Amino acid sequence: MKKILMVAALAATSIVAAQAQSEFKPKAGDVTTDVSLFANGLFANPTALYKGNVASGVSVGTNSGSINVNTVGVLKGRYFFQDDLALRLSFGISSPSFKSTLEETNHSLENKYRATTLSFGLGVEKHFAGTDRLSPYVGAELHVGSYTTNFESNDTRTVGTIVTKTNQQIKTAPGFTFGGGLFMGADYYIAPKVFLGLEAGLNIDAHSLGKDTNITTLNVTGQPTQTTDTSGKTKYSGSSLNTDLQVGFKIGFVF
Repeated sequence: MKKILMVAALAATSIVAAQAQSEFKPKAGDVTTDVSLFANGLFANPTALYKGNVASGVSVGTNSGSINVNTVGVLKGRYFFQDDLALRLSFGISSPSFKSTLEETNHSLENKYRATTLSFGLGVEKHFAGTDRLSPYVGAELHVGSYTTNFESNDTRTVGTIVTKTNQQIKTAPGFTFGGGLFMGADYYIAPKVFLGLEAGLNIDAHSLGKDTNITTLNVTGQPTQTTDTSGKTKYSGSSLNTDLQVGFKIGFVF
């Protein structure tokens, strides 16, 4: 009788353990999504663009101040086609803008700045047994990205009956990147289908630049409008390779 009770107890323990594991970790057919908490790298942006503009941030000066372009938050989704294998898709976008105005007697100045960063990534993850709540994994990812900035300045000055308007539009050479990376990480399920994670990876990226635009229009009362175009005439088609180590934290959910 005791043996029967012991066997029944072991069986019940195994069933409870299996149920506990199934309540936390995703299984084949499940979808997860996560977003960065605070990070620098894979979860800030999988693409280190020209001169590190995305990874490190870039400060753009204006006549009345400056704006700092922050790193990009990435939303990632995963589809588990097996209990231990998942496809991952990441997407990041950022479009900060800045506007300053100056109003003085016979003088007004308006500056506008806007930057846009996009990134896309596609990869695969291999998950290991870990524990009931901990799911360590390794993986690889390909990613692409782009970065553009636009600056406009409208300056109006009045001296007697003469009004001088100077309008300038600058578009920096757009940056493009393509590359891939290897990464490792772990998800810890703090509640059924809710997890915190840590991930670190090494990326290799190639970069290229397009053409920049710089057009100034001068309009003076009683005089013909003058337009000066000092836009870049050369498209930078060359590329460079760089590697960078990245780490990030995340919170996610299982559906």
